[in-house]
Amino acid sequence: MDFLERNKALFAEIEEKIAKDPQNVENYLILGKLYVMGGLFDKAIDVYGELLKIDPLSTQALVNTGSIYFFKKEYQKAIDTFSRVLETDEANFSAYYNLGNTYAELKNYNQAMHSYKRALACDDKNPDLYTAIAILHQDMCEYPDAIANFQKALDLDPKNPEYNSNLACAYVKMKMYKEAVYYFKKSIDSVPDDPKTLLHLANVYSSMKDFENANLYFELALQYDENYYEAYICMAISLCDEGKVNEAYAVYDKALEINPNRSNAFVLKANLLVSNSEFAEALKLYRKALEIEPSSPKIYIHAGNTSVLAGDLVGAIRDYKKAVTLLPNDEQTLLMYYDTVRDYVNKKYDKEQFSGTK
Repeated sequence: MDFLERNKALFAEIEEKIAKDPQNVENYLILGKLYVMGGLFDKAIDVYGELLKIDPLSTQALVNTGSIYFFKKEYQKAIDTFSRVLETDEANFSAYYNLGNTYAELKNYNQAMHSYKRALACDDKNPDLYTAIAILHQDMCEYPDAIANFQKALDLDPKNPEYNSNLACAYVKMKMYKEAVYYFKKSIDSVPDDPKTLLHLANVYSSMKDFENANLYFELALQYDENYYEAYICMAISLCDEGKVNEAYAVYDKALEINPNRSNAFVLKANLLVSNSEFAEALKLYRKALEIEPSSPKIYIHAGNTSVLAGDLVGAIRDYKKAVTLLPNDEQTLLMYYDTVRDYVNKKYDKEQFSGTK
């Protein structure tokens, strides 16, 4: 049963209220919100359009409409709609905040920051705004500024687990692992059964080469989500760093058992096999990965490199050629391809010369 059918009586009630009092804008807002809840975005836009005929200056209707366009990735329509709000309400926090989010999605960082600063002038006590500014700095690789703004968000809402995790992730970018551990643990204090945060913490301990704690938190993450594919992948990588290669193989196999339709476990296990000179088995896994991602130049390059190590220049040429087809302007890939072709020709020539001399 779809959303409309389940809430048929509620929709009928609101529509009846609109019919009896078509000038009451609140009923339109309620109906529009119901359509949004049901994912019926075009119907919601139509309802807000009717409201704007009654009250062309309704900032709520405009902000709601702009938010729908943003969700639908119709970013220029979102910008135009939020800008309409500011034509009559120059101090509208929601319009500036959402404009900033829209420009950020378009990677127009200067315009996004300008909008966020205008939003700050309207309300400098909103933690979500500081979080948005921090993420923008993070996208521009300005990690100290990101940390400063994540901290401001956290100061306004100290027990918020998401804000603690955000700050911890920014410290990870700066390789400030002790600080990251502190804030991830604060997040876990609030939500102890969140596998994602537990995995983050495990990865930090692994980066610190504290494998005992890393394994503890990998296990905790998997305790709360036994099918957490990413946790198995990260755990296997950590076990490799610890030198426990056989255990890493087993964990990669578990990841493949959980989701055989993702390529990275095949590739990572193959990479590990290559490091142990098990080239034939590695190539089998690269082929399986290519069945999943047939347009991945990176996997073809891995396969080509492995064929070179195995002494199969013909196989390497085939894979490098495919990578070149997918990355025609990548100089490094072209160089690998041409070098391998040259080596093959020289080897064939030397062999023919040797045969002729005999």
